[in-house]
Amino acid sequence: MHSNHHASLLLALLLAAACQSGQRPDTSAQTVDSLIPDTIASVPPDVSMADPYVTQLEGQDTVFEDGTVPSSWADAGFDDPAGFKHFLLRFKEWVRTDNVDSVAAYIDFPIRGYQTAAQFKGQYATVFDEQMKEMVARQRLDRVFRNYQGAMLGEGQLWFADQEGKGYRIIAINKE
Repeated sequence: MHSNHHASLLLALLLAAACQSGQRPDTSAQTVDSLIPDTIASVPPDVSMADPYVTQLEGQDTVFEDGTVPSSWADAGFDDPAGFKHFLLRFKEWVRTDNVDSVAAYIDFPIRGYQTAAQFKGQYATVFDEQMKEMVARQRLDRVFRNYQGAMLGEGQLWFADQEGKGYRIIAINKE
């Protein structure tokens, strides 16, 4: 509860500062990571549905900016889109801080290019180079592409699936 209060207070201060500077913030289009990047990891997965973070996490994601309509979350195999978005917040933090063990723990081995967690960990810095880390950081939670294969980050660099009994897992890593 304390971390929710702290994060809500920080959000209010950021919005107040923007208003005082003469800018009118459009919070409907902003995501949690663009508002308070340093506190993203402190958003617990079980926050109340009345919490402002949940509203931002469950932002409109049925039509993208270019007018395309993604497959439904259910068609992509995700029963809990908000839960997946909370997972992505943690994943973004793991990538930002190079938490290799956490990233590797959520890969469904073997996958193309990596047979084991040890093999992946040895190549982590090559896989999650600055370009890949930037893509993960920029990924908007309300703009995750999905289809019958799962959910995609970026332009297909990472694919996730919600695997029964295992939870969310990276099922493909596609490096240029």
